[in-house]
Amino acid sequence: MIKTWGRMTAIAAGTALVVGACGSSSSSSSSSATTVAPSSQSSTAAPLTNMTIAYAATGAGYSDLYVGVTDGIFKKYGLNVTLQQITPANLVSALISGSAQIGGAVADGVASAILKGESLKFVALTEGTYNLQLWVNKNITSVSQLAGQTLALTTQGSETDFGLTDLLKQNGMSATSVTRKFLVSAAQQISAVRSGAAAGGLFQPPTAQSLTQVGGHVLTSLSNLPYAVGAFSATSSYVASHPQAVKDFYEAETANLAFLRAHPNQTEAAIEKYNPQTSAANAAIAYKFFLNVWKTTPVVTPSLIQAAFQRAATKDKTTPPSSITNYIYTAS
Repeated sequence: MIKTWGRMTAIAAGTALVVGACGSSSSSSSSSATTVAPSSQSSTAAPLTNMTIAYAATGAGYSDLYVGVTDGIFKKYGLNVTLQQITPANLVSALISGSAQIGGAVADGVASAILKGESLKFVALTEGTYNLQLWVNKNITSVSQLAGQTLALTTQGSETDFGLTDLLKQNGMSATSVTRKFLVSAAQQISAVRSGAAAGGLFQPPTAQSLTQVGGHVLTSLSNLPYAVGAFSATSSYVASHPQAVKDFYEAETANLAFLRAHPNQTEAAIEKYNPQTSAANAAIAYKFFLNVWKTTPVVTPSLIQAAFQRAATKDKTTPPSSITNYIYTAS
């Protein structure tokens, strides 16, 4: 999975990507240091550092990145950022090849790559809980009623899979008390719930809003259950060779998270811009939900990363590290 290349589609507008040829992480780190003077400033102003940030999910979760670009926050911190939305399977490959300098995704994938020998560090964490809601059909009114039912999830070992296990545990139920139907895409999940093939499913808002047309409703939110979702990482070589750029990114993310809460209208507009299929009404729904998910600072929470290593080790049938200190960047 780590070495597999996927086709990456750049979706950010207005900034130019300057990255060297794909090769080792050390050579690509050098190319990523290319700078460009902002056109709105004089020629004597400090140039911006080019940085490509890859993120492995659509929707409102990465609104911190959206407003960072759309509202010029990254540039205020010296970064000329291009965003790339890619698949989770290709995130680590993007970092290692140098086609992206920072990558955001669920922490488990990066933890798995580290366990397999890749040299990576977690540099920021913007979502510290599951960003999922449990949607069910009109006949379900409590979590206990899910016993013996089928729920639609994405893939085995995904956030939806772990989220269901934690939700059941929270309600005193066994992980095997429900049947899991893995369907990969949200569209397939929604179809299964609509048809009655599944009694419900886990979705990131506002993905499942159409289920209201057939009586579907939100039974509960998982935003009170800890989980490392918005985990940003970089290669250890990039962190070592570009400490100022990493620090600038961390400080910009601190400002981005503050901006989200203070500017709902601009944030909802950014959600629509980067997710054209999302209506203004659904952007507002997503924004309201994620206010309970976004952290106030991007500090990396060790306990959440340790849990990610434990899950990755269980999945890969290996042993998690006894200490994770070397895998976490600490902003100074």
